Amino acid sequence: MKIVLTSRGSRGDVQPIIEVASALQSKGHQTVICVPDLFRDEITRLNLSASFYPEDSKELMIGLGSGLGSTRQALAFFSRSIEEQFQFMLEATKDADILVTSVNEMAAPTIAEIRHIPYFRIGFAPILPGNQPPPLFPWQNMPGMANSLAWSAINSMAGVLIRKFINRKRKEFGLKAAPGTNRYFTGRSHTLLAINETLGPPCDSWYNRYRFNYTGYCYSPPVGGLDQSLLDFIEEGVPPVYIGFGSVTMKDPNHLAAIIKEAVDRSGIRVVLGHGWTGLKPGQQHKQIYSVGDTCHQSLFPKMAGIVHHGGSGTVHTAAKAGIPQFILPQIIDQYYWGNRIHKLGLGPAPVIPKRITAKILMNVLSDFTQKGHFRDKSKALAKSMEEENGVENAVKFITLPSEYPVISLFSSRKSNRTSNHVAC
Repeated sequence: MKIVLTSRGSRGDVQPIIEVASALQSKGHQTVICVPDLFRDEITRLNLSASFYPEDSKELMIGLGSGLGSTRQALAFFSRSIEEQFQFMLEATKDADILVTSVNEMAAPTIAEIRHIPYFRIGFAPILPGNQPPPLFPWQNMPGMANSLAWSAINSMAGVLIRKFINRKRKEFGLKAAPGTNRYFTGRSHTLLAINETLGPPCDSWYNRYRFNYTGYCYSPPVGGLDQSLLDFIEEGVPPVYIGFGSVTMKDPNHLAAIIKEAVDRSGIRVVLGHGWTGLKPGQQHKQIYSVGDTCHQSLFPKMAGIVHHGGSGTVHTAAKAGIPQFILPQIIDQYYWGNRIHKLGLGPAPVIPKRITAKILMNVLSDFTQKGHFRDKSKALAKSMEEENGVENAVKFITLPSEYPVISLFSSRKSNRTSNHVAC
């Protein structure tokens, strides 16, 4: 079969789609993928047939800001790229059998309808609207009715940003105007939630409303070992704590670096500090802080006492699978959700937004991670339950299973089979 895949955004949005494409190709399927140019080297290494979006993923993340404003900025960016999405997907899907995208590809439902092919969208948080809190809302403990209203507000905002672009293209192909935003994205799609079901459980309001399955997170195979100097630092004493914020940028990285340095000085606890896209560095050499650039988290995290990070889905799942406690400083998109879930599951302290972090708070977290076992015990128990989970393999099975192929009109009514016994909101 010919399977077209596409994703854009940060590494957390793109890398899992690349892994799924590679796995599909290894099973003999013809794959075509389109991702930002930042990932060209990875695509070349895997020998995938690809096109590249010209966007600068790093520049996009830097421009997002924080809080709810970042959600509108992200939606606006993806809306402006709709014409580009149509150009790639229309060309690539001429003789395709299946379309697979991340959830931020606005044109995909219309492309699948034009081509009369099944459409799978892969999500990295519980992104199906319902009675559960929207992942990108800072307020994660609202009642179900308030959550439902929040989803409606998000869909209305998305509709304002994308409707005129989408309907212009639909008119060109003789299609009716798109229905409401939620129905547009979910009406003909099969949603694959590439997350762990305990970390991000389904909501009971989803059943008989959406077609969805959990796959587990789509990890990349560990690539490259750890530098010997880093290994030497780790083995010099009690396991250190990793602090890093990946592809998220901080408004004032120098201030945060100063807080980290003070917390280390006051606690005496060693830290491995990841530069990330924000360029987070201690400012001067410090014997208890080891600074690193890009490092294989799957190799590093099991050697740490705890992980302090931004709350991206990939980092959350990598730390969880390693059985290591986490402390999240959320500022955009689904990071609020993951910070709340980590705390609720007893895997780490309550999240704190970056502008409210202090050296005292961070010092207490470092001490908890290195001196107390309550977060570690629960983290180890979750990791044990994740040992056999293979998100890439599960995603491939759902995408290539013939029984999952019914092509459904955006305007038809249909019910979903219940896909999970674990229900929570």
